[in-house]
This record gives sequence, structure tokens and C-alpha cells, in this order.
Amino acid sequence: EEKTTAKNLPKLSDDILPIYTILVPLFQEKHETVLQLVNAIRNLDYPKTKLDVKLIVEEDDFETIKNIKNLRCERIFDIVEVPFSYPRTKPKALNYALRFARGKYVTIFDAEDKPNPDQLKEAVARFKSGPKELACLQGRLNYYNREENIITRMFSFEYGSWFDFLLPGLQKLGIPMPLGGTSNHFPLDVLKELHAWDPYNVTEDADLGIRLAAKGYKSEV
Repeated sequence: EEKTTAKNLPKLSDDILPIYTILVPLFQEKHETVLQLVNAIRNLDYPKTKLDVKLIVEEDDFETIKNIKNLRCERIFDIVEVPFSYPRTKPKALNYALRFARGKYVTIFDAEDKPNPDQLKEAVARFKSGPKELACLQGRLNYYNREENIITRMFSFEYGSWFDFLLPGLQKLGIPMPLGGTSNHFPLDVLKELHAWDPYNVTEDADLGIRLAAKGYKSEV
């Protein structure tokens, strides 16, 4: 099957593109990391007026909050401060921020991510052309510093095996897909139907991938 991209489908005009929510969980992040992420989001090939970016921080993570505010980000970037409560996990923070989401679709980027500029348009294109039960698109992840040392090369090999071979194989066989923790895309209404993430599960997206399949929904890479 031909890979669905924004390039091999009719051009998506800015007028028909929906609002897209980007959830970014952050914790004790350095200035350089936050700046890299914000610039990556700024470089997305998507109308800025249609972006709804939630920079999610713990309310007592003063250093990260300071680093974000020092960047003087555009109004599309909202700081969502998560009130102190247990468990202090990524899925709990995502669930809290999700109540403020305005987009038709939702994706997650981690602090160190460098998403391809056309990722959001590709997701919209596939959601529009795919079957009605399609409820998740998992981006193919890998390391951008794979040549740095032996550790990054081994991590890159692992990621390539998982996202380029194992997950596409599960998709082709119709087997439930354990999702990765970032660059996965969902319709907001489906996330709410499934009550989003399990705050006590530290493999929150793998769990969500299985629950999507149990409800009859499909995931694709």
C-alpha cells in the first residue's frame, strides 16, 4: 500500500485544516532543550492559527517554567501547570492538560523531539482518507544523533527494528499495536471516549494502544 502523505493526496488548504492540539509534557528541562522543542514546533508546516500547543509542567517545577517564560513564546503556546498530586507521572499530566485541548486531533511530543515539519498534515490527510475506525497514527521514531557514539547507534538500531519492522508487521497482521510514547496522533473525541491515559501506568501509550484495539479501533504507523 502506498504511504499516505500530504504530498500524494490533494493539497490540503489552510482553510480546511482543523485545529491541532500538541501536548508537550516537560519536567526539569534545560533552556536549550525547551528552545529546541519550541523551534521545532514553530517550523511545523501547519498554519500557526490552527495550532494549540500545551506546554505541560508540574506547578513546582520552577526552573522549567522560568525557561519557558524566558523564550517569550507566541500565543499559540500555553503553559499548563499541573497541580501537585500523586501519582506524579506523564500520563497523569497528559490527562490534566487534555481538558484544555481545543483541537479536533491531538498529538504528543516529548521535550527532545524534532518532528518532521509535515507530520501534522500527513496525519490529517490519513485520518481523512482512512477507515472510520482509524483512531491512532504512530509516527516512526528514531535517533537524530545516531552517529554520536555506540550507545546512540544501538538505540537507533532498536528504534528502527521497532518502528520500521515490528509495528508495521503488527499492523499488517491486524494485531493490537503497543504504541510508542511520542508522535502518536488521535482524534480528541476517541481519547475522551477511552478516558485517555492510565495515570498509574508508566507504559501509558502501549496500554492505550491495546485498549483502542479492544474497542474495535485501528492504529497505523
